[in-house]
Amino acid sequence: MNAKKRLALVIDDDEEMRELISVLLESLDFEVDMVTDGIHAIELTKDYDVIVLDMKMPVFDGARLADYWRLTVPDVLRRVIVLSGYSRTTTPHAEAYAVLSKPINHYEFIKIVEECANQ
Repeated sequence: MNAKKRLALVIDDDEEMRELISVLLESLDFEVDMVTDGIHAIELTKDYDVIVLDMKMPVFDGARLADYWRLTVPDVLRRVIVLSGYSRTTTPHAEAYAVLSKPINHYEFIKIVEECANQ
């Protein structure tokens, strides 16, 4: 059987968060790429099934990256799960698939990832 491997991209400046999310995604049989800032994800080189995007990063934050994608490849936003460390996130990114607060609930995260990948 030659099933297509599901692909995920994690964009977060926090190494521990990247590792945690990677482990969760790999447990769902995703191949995971990780980058430390939005500047490294401006041009996507793969067709990701799920993109986990942190809002607060030092150089090119999640909001700026989502704005860029909105102008250049808006369809990608339907694969984005936004993570925010703020309980009252005021993200203007209604196009994103979901917004989750940090710290993440592992069960909720897994459920949202599966729903996002299967849409």
